Amino acid sequence: MAKKKKNLILIIPAFLLMGTAIGIQTKGVIKQTIIGLTVGIIVYFFLRYRNKNINKTKS
Repeated sequence: MAKKKKNLILIIPAFLLMGTAIGIQTKGVIKQTIIGLTVGIIVYFFLRYRNKNINKTKS
């Protein structure tokens, strides 16, 4: 089986760009970008915590 890549950190810029795109459409670029960044960081830490627990139970 192929080794799984650890690209979890790429979720932060993805949410940042989604927030920016929404901000451009709603005329609130800075506000939506900050919200996107915050959500990206929260999701990153949540998934990192979940993956640690899953890997701990596998071993």
